[in-house]
Amino acid sequence: MSFYADSDYPVRQDLADAHAAQFERFARAGTWGTAAQRLAVISEARQAGIDAGLLEAPADGGATSDVELPQPVRDVIRTLAVDCPNFDMSTYQAALDAGLSDPEFAEMVAIVSFIVNLDVYARGIGVELRPFAAPQPGNPSREIPVEAVLEQAFLPTIPNPPEGGALAKELYGPFKPYIMRALSIVPDEFRAHIELEQAQYVLLPKIMDFEYNHHEGLTRPQVEVVAGRVSAINDCFY
Repeated sequence: MSFYADSDYPVRQDLADAHAAQFERFARAGTWGTAAQRLAVISEARQAGIDAGLLEAPADGGATSDVELPQPVRDVIRTLAVDCPNFDMSTYQAALDAGLSDPEFAEMVAIVSFIVNLDVYARGIGVELRPFAAPQPGNPSREIPVEAVLEQAFLPTIPNPPEGGALAKELYGPFKPYIMRALSIVPDEFRAHIELEQAQYVLLPKIMDFEYNHHEGLTRPQVEVVAGRVSAINDCFY
């Protein structure tokens, strides 16, 4: 059954599958957080949207976490979830002051951005927010890629090839800008971002092919108009 079988609107199967895969990932240990910790983070982000009147609480939100997040970490999550124009260097510093490491911060930013994306999509097609699955046992690997260095971003990133070595070549191909490399200190979250982006936006090998239409019914220029408008509303500096 499709992940969005209850939608009155048709949803492409590849898109539904990509969204379902993200919810499955939320229930597993990440590189830095246990499944219970990750569930606490995405639950806080969702609740921020509900409290702000941006989302409607579902009748069944699914599993809950017994992990108690420190208030400074909750503040960082909520800023990203509902006040992203004010998510800046001071927010990053607040996360470090609360005890998060750079890769922990990157993983948290990743899963918050993913759940906001998925919840807004559900709201947009008129279905209830998808329930969270129970967290699965398992320990995070806590592996930091040795290739990550401080470039010109807040936190270390894996440089483009050749400086980033074989890992950069595997992750990026020949080149990726900062907007895509931002999560690269946690390669699994980078990979998850790419999977979601390719389903929702455009296949990356086709990104510079402006005649290629990835979405039935929308031309590439129309897709860019929508993307640009959303970015402007969200005060995205890109």
